[in-house]
Amino acid sequence: MGLLFESLWPDVVVATATVILMICWKLMTLYSYWSSKGVPNPKPKFFYGNTKEFMLKQTTQAENYQKLYNDLEGHPFGGVYQCIHPFLILRDPEIIKLFMSKDFNHFTDRGFAADEKRAPLSGHLFNLGGQKWKSLRVKLTPTFTSGKIKMMFNILAECAERMKQSLEKTAENGHTVEIKEVSSQYTTEVIGSCAFGLQIDSINNPESEFRKLGRRLLNPSFFGLLRIFIRNFFPSLGKLFIFIRDTKLENFFLKVVEDTVKHREENNIERKDFLQLLIEMKHKDRADYDKLARPQEGNFPNGETNLSPIDIELTDNLLASQCFVFFVAGFETSSATMSFCLHELAVNQDVQSRLTLEVDRVLKEHGGNITYEAIQKMKYMDQVVDETLRKYPPLGNLDRTCTKAYAIPGTKVHLEKGTNIKIPVYALHYDPKYYPDPHKFDPERFNEENKRQRHTYTYLPFGEGPKNCIGKKHEFEIMSFYLFSSCYAIQSMFTILMVRCLS
Repeated sequence: MGLLFESLWPDVVVATATVILMICWKLMTLYSYWSSKGVPNPKPKFFYGNTKEFMLKQTTQAENYQKLYNDLEGHPFGGVYQCIHPFLILRDPEIIKLFMSKDFNHFTDRGFAADEKRAPLSGHLFNLGGQKWKSLRVKLTPTFTSGKIKMMFNILAECAERMKQSLEKTAENGHTVEIKEVSSQYTTEVIGSCAFGLQIDSINNPESEFRKLGRRLLNPSFFGLLRIFIRNFFPSLGKLFIFIRDTKLENFFLKVVEDTVKHREENNIERKDFLQLLIEMKHKDRADYDKLARPQEGNFPNGETNLSPIDIELTDNLLASQCFVFFVAGFETSSATMSFCLHELAVNQDVQSRLTLEVDRVLKEHGGNITYEAIQKMKYMDQVVDETLRKYPPLGNLDRTCTKAYAIPGTKVHLEKGTNIKIPVYALHYDPKYYPDPHKFDPERFNEENKRQRHTYTYLPFGEGPKNCIGKKHEFEIMSFYLFSSCYAIQSMFTILMVRCLS
């Protein structure tokens, strides 16, 4: 046996060395992708590509891409590698505008996996691409108009009143609060009510089921983290691992929507909320859908069929998916933004004083009542929220995938179908070329004169173009209402409370 092993040993060494060399050659080939196209790119590191710090959790993805953005100074775009996968990072606002708006038909997808059969809640607007996305977007857009948002104003007012009473009681008793938790309770209350039609009272009951699920979303299990890792560093494998999901969370949302829809339909109940708009749309859509001939196969991305904007049936699962993403996107985005905003007001007394004066003035003009029209008149509050979203954008980067071969105008660079794109929002928001002294909190950056002088595509908290955030108006109203109510509730005690929160 020993003689046999000794005779095979040289072959084992040669075979192992060959495999290692093949892997190295393959990586070298992969890492020459951008240079072969004449695209400037920072030198990648073995296996990590250009995202070693992010992979090792030494920095956030937004900060990692900010460094790459700065390394590519002087270039309109550049090539980077997220692990072994090539990404095109865009720097120039005009190029970004091309990709997000003018030539949007080449970049209709975000590159996220959606499979409604294996993962029922994955079929929401954020994940979908191609014609499915277009059809659903056409259907959902009317539910986010100013008129529909105004219709839900009373729901926001009720939630804000409960929060105001809670904050006043806390301030009067001299207790400290964790403002992120208060903000999360408020957004959970608003979204639970607007999206699901439920009175969950998370403000007075922090251990409500919805609040627990919100925490669960922000603290994923091992398998949840594994799925995030695969999505970030091996995006091409995303659909294969879509089965890795939180079934408890999934079943909860599916059942809540199913039970609520059934209860309303059986008892002829109507409520002015997001879910009611979806239910009405479902009934109208069912009548239209049944009249249609079955579609023929078309030449659309992801092998989709040639569907018209009304040719996707709004099933209960599809409704649940939209409610789910409404909860996920609104819960963390709104609560984090509101917390950062209150933090900035606490440490920037001049901004806080000016905002409080505006609140007092507008309230006086409206007889002391917080109304939809009152909030629309608060221009400085809009500037405060805009500046908060600049410093703390909900997404540090925006993703797009090339769905149709594309030649970048004015260059010799051709992108193949499937090329991944990164739009570095955080880096743009902190570029001193567009925002001098970017770490300073300065709402005056967003007065009308300064906005006119700045390229629109240097400010992207909700994206731009056809695939921008469909709920940005609603989210902006939630944040403005919260801020309005906070200032109104606490008035002179506001600073004391906030400083205690931060100390």
